[in-house]
Amino acid sequence: MYEQRIAHLEKMHQAVDKQIDAMEKTGIYEDIEINTLKKKRLQLKDQIDTLKKKQDHKEVH
Repeated sequence: MYEQRIAHLEKMHQAVDKQIDAMEKTGIYEDIEINTLKKKRLQLKDQIDTLKKKQDHKEVH
């Protein structure tokens, strides 16, 4: 049930992570822009963790 949503969020997380890495390597970015992306990456990670916990809980019962 949660597998597809988790996979989608993980792909989004990876894309944001790559974008942040590229920006940091080039040094061409605004601080507010990279901070916004880092917050988005953290939100995605939190959503992934929440869904994984729900999935684990459901499998136990």
